[in-house]
Amino acid sequence: MTLPPGRFDYAPINDRPIIKWPNNARVAFWVAPNMEFFEYLPENRPTQPDIPHYSRMDYGNRVGFWRMLDVLNKHKLRACCCLNLEILDHFPEIKDAMIAADWDYMAHGLYNSRPIYDLSEEEERAYWQDFITHLREMTGKRLKGRLGGGAGYTVRTDD
Repeated sequence: MTLPPGRFDYAPINDRPIIKWPNNARVAFWVAPNMEFFEYLPENRPTQPDIPHYSRMDYGNRVGFWRMLDVLNKHKLRACCCLNLEILDHFPEIKDAMIAADWDYMAHGLYNSRPIYDLSEEEERAYWQDFITHLREMTGKRLKGRLGGGAGYTVRTDD
């Protein structure tokens, strides 16, 4: 399905207003790690483990996250992570560390292994409302945005 004309305004880079950063900085630095969870036996492939994705992500959640967190904390940098929400339930230690570091959160679906393509508009709306509510309950924070792609985006999501 193509997007209707006018859904997004065309704005060539040379016609956009100049961005004014705080303190007249010339560059902005944004740390936005993806915190993802791939299931070993995803619902859409219950008889075939997704070993390559699972092992790579499992390494990231067991080792990579903690190394990254040490560097960010050392330099007093906060992140806004692109979050598969189920990370908070599966890895409470990661949840607690992100809360202690005062991170912000962007929605990136519940799991990276559960697509939402087949949801009706009402089901998708409930999906995102549940995400927002659960995030607030688990972290005390409001959602700051959304990173689409992967398994968590449809043509209707922006609505």
